[in-house]
Amino acid sequence: MVTIFLRVPKEELQARLENRIDRLPRDEIILRLNRFDYEESKIGNYDYIIKNDDLEKTVSIIQTIIEYEMK
Repeated sequence: MVTIFLRVPKEELQARLENRIDRLPRDEIILRLNRFDYEESKIGNYDYIIKNDDLEKTVSIIQTIIEYEMK
């Protein structure tokens, strides 16, 4: 099994959550932001860490990882 951590700055995560089309309830946004620090503290447990700031680039990197790991 291969694990991948998609990393995004906390401020960016907050903006993404607040601007979602499906409008998350405020308490759900707060819960997700509070969980951020815990998830970041576990980053060393992942095989790959990807800065998730560009969708196309992120998808391409994940595809490359999958192709590499399948060999």
